[in-house]
Amino acid sequence: MKKEKVNIILFLVTIFLLLISSSSSAQSLEDLRSVESFFDGFLKSQIEEYKVPGVTISVVQDGEILFKKGYGYSDLENTQRVDADNTLFRPGSVSKLFIWTSIMQLVEQGKVDLNENVNEYLDFEIPNEIVNKDNTEDIKAITVMNLLNHNAGFEDKIKDLFVLTEADIKPLGTYLREYMPARVYPAGREMAYSNYGSALAAYIVEKVSGMRFDEYVEANIFKPLNMNNSTFRQPVPAEIAGESSLGFAYLNGAYHSDPFEYIQPYPVGALSSTAEDMAKFMLAHLNMGSYQGNRILSPETAADMHSQSFTHHSEFAGMAHGFIEMNYNGYRMITHGGDTFLFHSGLYLIPELNTGLFISYNGRDAAVARDLLIKSFMDRYFPDKNTNTVLSENSNFIKPELIEGKYIINRVNHTTYESITKYFSITNIEVDSSRNIIYNFMGETNRLRQIEPGVFFDNESGNKLYAALNQEGEVDELWTNSPNVLKRASWYEDPLINAAFVLIFIILTLVLSVKWIKSLFKRSVRNKYFLEKITAVVFGFLSIGFIVAIALVFSDLHPIYNVPYLFLETSDLFDKLMIFIWVLPLLLVLLLYTNLRVWAIRNWKFSSKIFYTIYTIFSAGIVWWFYNLNLLVF
Repeated sequence: MKKEKVNIILFLVTIFLLLISSSSSAQSLEDLRSVESFFDGFLKSQIEEYKVPGVTISVVQDGEILFKKGYGYSDLENTQRVDADNTLFRPGSVSKLFIWTSIMQLVEQGKVDLNENVNEYLDFEIPNEIVNKDNTEDIKAITVMNLLNHNAGFEDKIKDLFVLTEADIKPLGTYLREYMPARVYPAGREMAYSNYGSALAAYIVEKVSGMRFDEYVEANIFKPLNMNNSTFRQPVPAEIAGESSLGFAYLNGAYHSDPFEYIQPYPVGALSSTAEDMAKFMLAHLNMGSYQGNRILSPETAADMHSQSFTHHSEFAGMAHGFIEMNYNGYRMITHGGDTFLFHSGLYLIPELNTGLFISYNGRDAAVARDLLIKSFMDRYFPDKNTNTVLSENSNFIKPELIEGKYIINRVNHTTYESITKYFSITNIEVDSSRNIIYNFMGETNRLRQIEPGVFFDNESGNKLYAALNQEGEVDELWTNSPNVLKRASWYEDPLINAAFVLIFIILTLVLSVKWIKSLFKRSVRNKYFLEKITAVVFGFLSIGFIVAIALVFSDLHPIYNVPYLFLETSDLFDKLMIFIWVLPLLLVLLLYTNLRVWAIRNWKFSSKIFYTIYTIFSAGIVWWFYNLNLLVF
């Protein structure tokens, strides 16, 4: 009898433990009502660690706003606290979800075809040509779907994406014509996140609907969803502007604020909204296009929009008609991040769990904080439901050593002086003793192990890479589960090689100058070979002068945004430099001529001739260096 009682007790305990275990793996609505204590502790800690004055957050589940709250301050000087219902934050590129939702509305109405050439909807033309590709016959036209998938193939542009005053903002159509980037990748081949492509989609909304984009969104999304504290207008309308949060940067032990960040192609990032309004938007998408009886998308269109529309690999997350897919803890998420200079935000939907989270920080250094928040939230309430097993190496696995080297993200500029920025985004990939590949990307260290041939996986972050072998059996591209590709850097793109080359040229110039300045004090050679000497010295010091001047322009940073003023406004100095720099190739022609003359001079030492020739070669290299940086543009 006692044995039976013991068995019954053990059985009941087992059932109890199983219930606890199952509840911890997928939290219910009741369980999630405890989120306030979690966020109170987590966000208050982040506010201190990342020097963020304020945060706004909302969580939705099963058709309800489960949690919303503001933390800290939206205005430190006036001690105005963040209110999730009323304080407007700037969620940056989360704005793009309103572009894509608008496009899908027009698709639903039969007014836009996702597979149509974008030129059919525009009043100007996107050329059917790709940089460095002569044959245009096999170049695919850019479709509307390519815009949603960020695989139209545009290079990146930073210049005038943000401007300093309202007066600097041009009409959307004018901006798109004047700031058109080059096409550098075939349409549909690879994802390269593009603000221009997104703005192009917003302009299609304008041309098809006959309304300004901000007016269209107000009428077709904000109004049906009762998003009464949201706007794309810059500056924010007076009736809601009083509740807008300032953006902050923590510098030299004090907070510095900026009243408003103006975004030139405003649909891609100018949204101002509250956590409550963003919760309504999340609920509409999770409820297949409907919120409180008001519908912005049909169930069929919403389902289509949430489905995968492009990926770099069949096992990877990719794009979902403008949403960016993530896989974390075994759950598929459709998301979008947003970063202005001073605000960092994220919107995350988990359709399987009918759950969504919106978060926005008003501090410059909070990008890492946002990423930690969503991961900690998932780990706390939706722990990993998969057991990730690492396969033993087999003969089909590629050698990790093939991947080692330096890579550049494909979201870079190729044809203007902005290409200089790619030298600051080099990613170095190494292989450790356990044959993991290690690299740091966007502030996060990734340690990935090969789980199937060519596919590498980081168990901590969920990031994946696919290393495809080219015809020579080498790896020159790494495909990611994000809207970017890593491309192997050429030797001449290595920052260390560039720095060493410039340093050697400067040393050669100084040595040459000192040597020939000394000769001025020797009567026997004072007036000899003047052309050869003056050409080399003038070329050298002019080159150094241009290098220093350009460095000064790029190091003239906005004190709060921490980006060069050159990207925010016109620089008269830089414009003049771009004109006068053309004296260098002209002087190089003269230098090549004098180098030939040097070899015809009998009484010059052979070592001096060699030195002059080496200097001439380095001088030609400097001209090519300027050209390669698109500072000499034909």
